[in-house]
Amino acid sequence: MAQVNAETGFFKLSQEKPSKYKSSTSFYKGRGLIQLTGNLNKDKTAYDDPGPYKKYGKYLADNGYLKKEEEGIFISDPDLISKDLHYAIDSAGWEWEVFKRVSTWKYDSRDSNQIKEVKAWKRERFSKGLDQSLNRLALVMEESGEEENYFWLQSKILNGYSPGHKDKPDPHGWEKRKEGLRKLKTWFKYDKAVCKGEKELEFISAKGRAPWMETAIQEIINYGGKHEKAIDKRIREYHKAGGTSGSDSGVPWCASFVSWCLENSTPKFKSPHSASSSMFFNHSALEPCEAFFGAIAVFSDCYSNGKMKGSGHVTLVYGKLLDKNTYIGLGGNQGNMITLSPNYKFDGSTFYSYTEKGVKIYKKLRGFFKPKGYVIKEEDKLNKNDEYATINEANKKLNQKTQDTSKGESSR
Repeated sequence: MAQVNAETGFFKLSQEKPSKYKSSTSFYKGRGLIQLTGNLNKDKTAYDDPGPYKKYGKYLADNGYLKKEEEGIFISDPDLISKDLHYAIDSAGWEWEVFKRVSTWKYDSRDSNQIKEVKAWKRERFSKGLDQSLNRLALVMEESGEEENYFWLQSKILNGYSPGHKDKPDPHGWEKRKEGLRKLKTWFKYDKAVCKGEKELEFISAKGRAPWMETAIQEIINYGGKHEKAIDKRIREYHKAGGTSGSDSGVPWCASFVSWCLENSTPKFKSPHSASSSMFFNHSALEPCEAFFGAIAVFSDCYSNGKMKGSGHVTLVYGKLLDKNTYIGLGGNQGNMITLSPNYKFDGSTFYSYTEKGVKIYKKLRGFFKPKGYVIKEEDKLNKNDEYATINEANKKLNQKTQDTSKGESSR
């Protein structure tokens, strides 16, 4: 990341800017996150020999990522490396792990005595990094205890380490590269061995549990916390699954969100098509059940005086708060966004309350449901890992905003 920072101007560029360097004006100028650059032509006036561009295309074709007849796409259209985000990143990974390696600096019969002396110096100076990829060299930095020495080598290999060079000149942008590394050490504390304890890293995943929750979690990661007007196009896709095709974010979309998650999981499940609102949720496609991770909780609305109101709410059970009485729902149209919310509380009766336009409204729980035919597995059952001290803690795990129902935003 420190190298990419230097190559892309702090992640703002995907190709070299025009400058005094001929590489910046060449046909095969530096492109991508690690600046894939062609070879010098015979006159050494420009980088107009495709070189790495050609080799990258061949590598993709040889490994089945491109058709054989497509391996020359970067030769004819080198801008693909800078304009297509996939290739901008993937080409950098290819350079990092496959293409660019540290030399062994063995003697060649054509070497002058001066070059032999330089090669011997390099073999001794960088003995722990010989014949390593840039990826492996990043590990040598840590393992050797010679961080700056091997970071300098990594940077030099990226820029091109000429046969006659020893420790001068420094790599292009050397001070910026060092500053990037210092910042990473501050931000990520990688040199403090924070990932070497016994505790395993916790990944946000629902694999092995109710499969539609994997889809729901990916949606909250991608779109969570964004107001419904900002993701209107995505909500239209939810509505299509919910049986209200053509509708926008102005139409209640909590049930459409649940329907979309069911239809887009692996395996797919029959959507409770009917309408976007829970009052018209088609229960014939569902079966009643106990609460579990992924259970579909269906509510109807009423005022505090018992008068029925509106469209109700549908959400997916994500966990519980430690007070044992409050379940956490992962749902759409909760505070007009996709988020986690303390959706229902048990204190003698089953309801979830919020304030809308100064009026206290209660959503009465109609029940928990699951797709028809789905067998609840042992791992689907709620456990201690699904318990959170606060809703903030649960939302923080997904890097989401917490729903604030005190501001009159109804969850439909």
